[in-house]
Amino acid sequence: MVGMSLVSAASAARASAQVAVVDTAHTLYHEAPTRTNMTVYTPGVDVAVTPASWLTVRGGYEADVVSGASVGVKAGPAYAAVNPGADVISTASVRDYRHAPRAGVTLRHGDVAYTAQYTYGTENDYKSHSFFVSARTEAYDHNTQLELSYSRNADLVCDRTQAVNDKPPRFRALEDSRGCFGSSDPLRTRHTVSIDALQATWTQAWTPTVATQLAYTAQILDGFQSNPYRSVILAQGLKAQEHSPDHRARHSIAARANVYVRPLKVAVRLAARGYRDTWDLWSATFELEAERYFFEGFRIAARARYYAQTGTSFWSDDYTGGNKPLGPKGQYFTGDRELSPFHSLALGLRMTYTVESANGHLAGLMRSLKIGASAEVVNFSYDEYTLGGIPITNARAYVLGLNASASF
Repeated sequence: MVGMSLVSAASAARASAQVAVVDTAHTLYHEAPTRTNMTVYTPGVDVAVTPASWLTVRGGYEADVVSGASVGVKAGPAYAAVNPGADVISTASVRDYRHAPRAGVTLRHGDVAYTAQYTYGTENDYKSHSFFVSARTEAYDHNTQLELSYSRNADLVCDRTQAVNDKPPRFRALEDSRGCFGSSDPLRTRHTVSIDALQATWTQAWTPTVATQLAYTAQILDGFQSNPYRSVILAQGLKAQEHSPDHRARHSIAARANVYVRPLKVAVRLAARGYRDTWDLWSATFELEAERYFFEGFRIAARARYYAQTGTSFWSDDYTGGNKPLGPKGQYFTGDRELSPFHSLALGLRMTYTVESANGHLAGLMRSLKIGASAEVVNFSYDEYTLGGIPITNARAYVLGLNASASF
């Protein structure tokens, strides 16, 4: 989603006068719900150079360092009741690295800006080529901003080679990522995944202290969308690789508002987002943030976000049978808790300190320096998802962030 600022026009004007901006961000994510755990460290850096008022060239790099254990085999309560001595849930250790270098360019002509960017992502079992283009224009003394963007992903995902005559209920899960890319292992195959996304955004500054934004996003996914490592226990105790539809269309609409309360030196931000897709998953998100200016350059923000979703049309906690909402639902089956009904509540804090030089010689080199830190706790509540009938406990995620930005 495109961000919104009350001073977007002024920021754009300053950016055109800067020679270079260097941004770096580091995020640490950790969760350890029942029988699983996951830790993800994400460092990133971006450099943008503006040699002329009409041109900005940028390059960046982001990585994910992933370690932990995820659900390898998902079973429901009915199977666990019939097989009390069996290990109805197994976990698989996860260790992976994602590298994503990117490069882009922005061209400006008057109040119009055109942006193009390419990102290449690579993991042990996934490769991605992402193309992004956008056009933005400003009107009415820069109080109105309209933007249209399009992105295209052409991806490859690794999978286990299945027997010629087998169908999805007989498919076996991928054991590991060895041989996925760079070798001709006959037990490994690759599936294509394409993602097309279109977004239209209208940002409006109504007064010097009030701004709103409306954004619509549509996306079409085509290709292999299951987790190749995850199995689901079906009827008669059959263990099969999860099987999701190859096609998915989804769209969302989001509305945001920023209000700056001058007497209190507080900026209040409100946001709401609705989502629906062809897998019959509906969701709603509500956000509230208040940011207080304490002294020159120093701000603290408190944030709350509530999210709720239904499950997909083919979601079930137990595909071996049972009454609704349990039991199989058509030809597809999944063990993904993110496709089940759940809701979450996130609470977080963010601190930002900015130092600007009046003469452009901060530390003898920089024009400005901004440093930020954030912390967030997310609590998840699952309405139906269990591990062999055992409810998920300790379903919390902890997110820490550090970032810095320097302009020269």
